[in-house]
Amino acid sequence: MNELIEQIFTGFSVNSIAVPVAFVVYEGSATTYITYQLTDSDSSYHSDDALSGYVDYYDVDIFAHKSGDFGGNYMVIADAVKTLMTSNGFMWIPERSSGDMYEHDTGYYHRTYTFGYLKQE
Repeated sequence: MNELIEQIFTGFSVNSIAVPVAFVVYEGSATTYITYQLTDSDSSYHSDDALSGYVDYYDVDIFAHKSGDFGGNYMVIADAVKTLMTSNGFMWIPERSSGDMYEHDTGYYHRTYTFGYLKQE
């Protein structure tokens, strides 16, 4: 699945500003970036006493520095991420997503969006 996510986000930009995407940890110097990671799998689809499908849950974290290209306003990025993910077969899961956060020690606004992807067994 990481390959699919990397492919989806290849060349990702918002308002002509490149937004880097990294698995778990971003180690670059951009003031706005996204990380993603698998957080859970739910085997909720069974038939004839066997697993027939499951959902993988991915957290997509958006970080936007208060003095960066977006002035900390990550909402335009969030809208682009939701559109991109849902158009590629993911489902946005609002109840697993976080609220707005601000990290005083780093100056970053941050929010986690959770997406599910149904896989057939």
